[in-house]
Amino acid sequence: MSQPAASNYSLVSELPTPALVVDSARLDHNLAALASARPGRTARPHVKAHKCTALAQRQLAVGHDAFTCATPREMIGMARAGLGADLLLANEVIDPLRLEALAALDARVTIAVDSPATIFAAAAAGLRECLVDINVGLPRAGCSPADAGRLADDARNAGLSVRGVMGYEGHTVGIVDRVERTEKTA
Repeated sequence: MSQPAASNYSLVSELPTPALVVDSARLDHNLAALASARPGRTARPHVKAHKCTALAQRQLAVGHDAFTCATPREMIGMARAGLGADLLLANEVIDPLRLEALAALDARVTIAVDSPATIFAAAAAGLRECLVDINVGLPRAGCSPADAGRLADDARNAGLSVRGVMGYEGHTVGIVDRVERTEKTA
C-alpha cells in the first residue's frame, strides 16, 4: 500500500509516520560529492544507512554499484531490486537457510568470515566469495590479525575465493586526530 506523496501535505507534522523526507537537491549534491571523491567501487555505500532501494538506485546512477549490507534480508532486497552487481554481507552468518538464500541470488555475493565455522557454513551453502574479517580493536567480530592468513587458507581450501580482508573500526569514529585514530586500529 503506497502513501500519498509528501507534496500533498502542507506541514511535516501532518505526514503519517514513519515517513522518509528527503531534500532531493542536497541528496544529489552529496551523492555527486561522494562519487567525485570515491568513484566507482572505491566506495561501497552501506545499505543500513538508508534501507531504501530507491536511494540505492540513485547511488548507482552516480557510479556506485557495490554495496555493503548488514543482514541477509538487506542483501536479498538489493538483489531483487536489481542492485546486485557486487554485494558484501559485512556480518558473519552461520544460519544455513539464510546462507543458501544468498547463494541462490542472481548477484555477486561476498560474505565476511572470521572463523572456521563461518567458512564452513558459507562453503556448505554454496557461496563462492569471502572477505576475512579482522578485529581491529572493536571486539565484537573479526579474527585476530595473526589468524587472518590461516583463515584465508582455510577459506581457499573450502572452495571459497578470498577477495581480501576487512575490519570495522567503529570505536574510532569520534576520534578527530588521524594519527590517534590509526593507533587505535593498529
